[in-house]
Amino acid sequence: MGHIRLEVVRKTYGPLEVLKGIDLSIEKGEFVVFVGPSGCGKSTLLRQISGLDRPSSGRIEIDGRDVTDVGAADRGLAMVFQSYALYPHMTVRDNLAFGLQNNRMPKAEIASRIAEAARMLEIGHLMTRRPGQLSGGQRQRVAIGRAVVRDPTAFLLDEPLSNLDAELRVSMRAELAALHARLKTTMIYVTHDQVEAMTLADRIVVLRDGAIEQVATPMELFNRPANRFVAGFIGAPRMNFLDVADAAALAPGQAMPGAAASVGVRPQNLRPGDGEAAMTVDLVEALGTETVLHGRLASGSRVIVAHAGQMAARRGDVLAVAAEAGKLHFFDAADRRVEA
Repeated sequence: MGHIRLEVVRKTYGPLEVLKGIDLSIEKGEFVVFVGPSGCGKSTLLRQISGLDRPSSGRIEIDGRDVTDVGAADRGLAMVFQSYALYPHMTVRDNLAFGLQNNRMPKAEIASRIAEAARMLEIGHLMTRRPGQLSGGQRQRVAIGRAVVRDPTAFLLDEPLSNLDAELRVSMRAELAALHARLKTTMIYVTHDQVEAMTLADRIVVLRDGAIEQVATPMELFNRPANRFVAGFIGAPRMNFLDVADAAALAPGQAMPGAAASVGVRPQNLRPGDGEAAMTVDLVEALGTETVLHGRLASGSRVIVAHAGQMAARRGDVLAVAAEAGKLHFFDAADRRVEA
């Protein structure tokens, strides 16, 4: 199955409250990603689900069964760690087989599961090697394979790609997405990389200071962030936040809700060369497919403009800039979203 439910889960270490009453339901077969800044509690939350740590209070259910006080070995879950955690003295085949042998699984079943995992992950040619003879990407495939052979109720992945270089991370993301599509097993994934979150997740859980800020699909988070924190955390370059007067200059004629205390606009939704507001350019990042301009409005407010494609701009240029119609985000004095 793979339905996981958390009810008012709290975790404290002495006077420090790391998780502050987490309520969350993860559906069977979902790919759910936990994101948030360092220290927000995302890895701690994963450890509560895995059974590697116990909550101070609250309840955890897997497929309707209360597992709050059940150990990790008896929850039917499989963990994939950032550090791979392979046995260095064992071959790849032995690493894959070890957990199944400990559970006294018949040899024929072990061989069948290993063969299927090797086919899916394309590691069949590595079976006689030891971890020290493998590249980082190969070790990560083996670590994932060790989880796959267990046929778990859910996979829990704690920053599994963070040790890989940028190019390999892209290919491994694609492989993880394909693996989830084939297995249709619940996956919970912790990352600090919002690109991984946006490209892999069915739903994203945004955490801050041990509490959930918003749970939504990637596009819902991007288009309708619940508050300023989510708006600023999701999206790159990060959202511009302006006072109402500056926003009115960027979008003349657009009505501002009376409750709006600040206004957000994504860099991709600012058009250089249009409008009445003037921006003085301080920095130009020419990336080939995109030009990112950092600058200042006449009021002194900092703004970032992301222009699709290439453009001729230099430090010190003064450019007209305007916000696209309907692309402003409004927040009240408590930083909550206000609808236009």
